[in-house]
This record gives sequence, structure tokens and C-alpha cells, in this order.
Amino acid sequence: MSYSTELLCFSYACSVVPEQITQQLRYSNKVLLPPSVLHDISNNENISFPLFFNIQNKENKLSRVCAVHEFTAPPGICNIPYYIMAELGMVEGEQIVIESASPVKGSFLKLRPHKTEFIELSNPKVILEKAMSRDYPVVHEGHIIVIYHEGKTYYIDVVEALPAPVVQIINSDINVDFDKPLDYVEPKPPSPVNERIDNSKNGFQSAYSKAKKYATNTGFVPFSGKGNRLGDD
Repeated sequence: MSYSTELLCFSYACSVVPEQITQQLRYSNKVLLPPSVLHDISNNENISFPLFFNIQNKENKLSRVCAVHEFTAPPGICNIPYYIMAELGMVEGEQIVIESASPVKGSFLKLRPHKTEFIELSNPKVILEKAMSRDYPVVHEGHIIVIYHEGKTYYIDVVEALPAPVVQIINSDINVDFDKPLDYVEPKPPSPVNERIDNSKNGFQSAYSKAKKYATNTGFVPFSGKGNRLGDD
């Protein structure tokens, strides 16, 4: 039997969480839960580790599966990254439903950066792998991953996830493919080279002059003999 309870949600900015943890978790899909949740599920044989919870807005029923960073939130409180609250239409202090979840292990992700600038980094796949293994233990198809790297924020769409729309990436062998960035512009095809008739004429005249120069020789004479137009019988 799954575990479910209701808590009040607050972003990290509106919490008593130390600034260091706030900066660490603001670009993640990790939440803080109160110790009471861990106590309640500790004797539940149907709950497996690592722990994941489905966070649901009671009003509009929008939800998202998140991982747990720590069980150190105040009693009755769930701390959530603000961008996830905005995505689910939540406001500070709103009552939400959390329920235990068991996403399958992922095997494939197709990702689409919002900006070409991300794939032009020295090694975007290494940057992505490091950020996801640290901040995104679970990934949703159709959702956005937010990566903060060297003072810049990059947004990346999860275009496709296999074998299910929601997958966990912990201890998983996942193939990653990049789709064209949202701001990608196809390069213009090269303009056709128009051969000038005058140049062609000069070229033939030059060849003809060379042929005349060697016309008195007894050996092979270039461009000598009868020519045929292509297509003539």
C-alpha cells in the first residue's frame, strides 16, 4: 500500500533552509520533507529506496514526481523548488498532497536545449550528466530541466523518455540524444555559382591558342580532331 499525506508547501526562498542548501536545490527536482514522513514510511514494506514522491496540487490536480533531498523540513511543511511550484500552479503556504511513487529505471532520454549556446559548451554531455546525477534523480517527459552552469541558467526540454514518461536515472545506463535547440536556425544553402559565358569563352580561346601552338608537332595535339555535341546522333 502506498503512502500519502497532506502538507503545506513553501519554496526554498520562503523557508528557514540555510542559504547554502537553497542555492544547491533551487535548480533541482528535490524536496525537503519533515521527519514525520520518514517515520511513517519506515515500517511500510511496500516502500522501496531511493524514495520518490508524487507532489500534487489539490486544486488543479497537476502533479510531478520528485526526489527527496533530506527529511529536515519543519513539521507539516514540504519545501519545493519555486519553478516546480510555478509549473504546478502552487502558491506559498498552499496545502498539497504527497504520495509515494516508484518510477522505472530509464534507458533513453531525448533532450532539447532552449539555446544553441548550451550545445556549444566545451562538453555539454558531461555537464548535463553531472547536473542530472546530482539534481535530477527522476525525469519527466514533457518537463523542463534547469541547469545552472558557470553563472548561467540553461533550460532543457525532456522531449522523450523511455521506457516510460517518468523515469529514474539513479544507477541506470541511459542513452542521451540531443534534439535541435529551440533557437536553432538552419544555415542558408550556398548560392549557386553562375558561370559567366565570357569566362567560358576565354577559357576555350586559351585552350585553342595552346592547341595552335602545338599544331606543328608530329605527336598528340590537344583539342584536335572532330568534336560532337552531346545529344547528336
